[in-house]
Amino acid sequence: LLVIISSFGGKSYTFNVAYGVGKAGADRLASDMAIQLEKHNIDTVALYPGVVRTEGNVEMDRRGEWDKASGGLDLSMGESPQFSGRAVATLLADPASMKEQSGDVVVVAEMAQERGFTDID
Repeated sequence: LLVIISSFGGKSYTFNVAYGVGKAGADRLASDMAIQLEKHNIDTVALYPGVVRTEGNVEMDRRGEWDKASGGLDLSMGESPQFSGRAVATLLADPASMKEQSGDVVVVAEMAQERGFTDID
């Protein structure tokens, strides 16, 4: 399984042009790789976490830069990085579902609701 971390920025304006174009490219990369790598039995997904409380984002918030950089997204309601890890582990535990979703965008929060896993907090 090849997992590319992307975001909703691949579908709608978020942060800036470079961010959106990069995420749209990541989505396309996952989709096209699924086609080319299928013969090698390799699955790919573009994983969409929500707002994530990464060390970098928490530091931006501490410095007072988060609100402007994020457009006012609420970092306190963000996901832990481990939540995305749980999504990947869930995919790996179900090869049939992994194959079915190959080339797709997988939204972490939606997958959690469907598959019954939670964030660390």
